[in-house]
Amino acid sequence: MQVVVEMFLEQLDMHCYENEWFASINQALHGVIAAEAAWTSPGSNSIWQIVNHLIFWNDDVIHRIKGTENPHKPEENEETFGKAGDPEDEIGWAQTVQRLSEVMNKLKTVIADLDDEKLKAPYAANRYSVERLLSNIMMHDTYHLGQIVLLRKLQSSWSGV
Repeated sequence: MQVVVEMFLEQLDMHCYENEWFASINQALHGVIAAEAAWTSPGSNSIWQIVNHLIFWNDDVIHRIKGTENPHKPEENEETFGKAGDPEDEIGWAQTVQRLSEVMNKLKTVIADLDDEKLKAPYAANRYSVERLLSNIMMHDTYHLGQIVLLRKLQSSWSGV
């Protein structure tokens, strides 16, 4: 397997499952209940909305790499966050977290199938490379993980890494 593909797989594992220099998705969402997920601070999205956003954009990256059309393309980025979530809907929250896990596992499979040629190729006509696309989504996810941790700190529901 190529070094760059291995690096992306390692980064994905770190930001999904391992606690290195920052909390992983698993750690950031560990123990979060629907009421905490739906809670918002003035001027911010809820944890639930951030997870919806992560689901959308990681799924979109999968579509871009595969060269398929994302059937859920919104008019505005703000739509990718969805509603704040129902603080009473534990099943809906658990399904949202499960969906994120499924999308991240699917992304891992897609990355593992890449080679140097596919990484260097543009993901679409007149676009930048798949390699840059993956780099961007990794940074994007980490940015939003920081938001989730901050929201949990504001709620006093964060116990740390």
